[in-house]
Amino acid sequence: MELLLDLNNMDTLVTFILSLHGLIWGTVIGIFIYLIRRRIRIKETEEFEQRDN
Repeated sequence: MELLLDLNNMDTLVTFILSLHGLIWGTVIGIFIYLIRRRIRIKETEEFEQRDN
């Protein structure tokens, strides 16, 4: 039980959780930027006849 409440162990856990959180947000932002750039590239090559209504 004493190992679970050790301050150094808690710092490691908090660091791990925050790192995981940052990694997830970084991935989401990266995918979002990729999709925006992809949409801009598709829009530039799109002709009026290719549009679906």
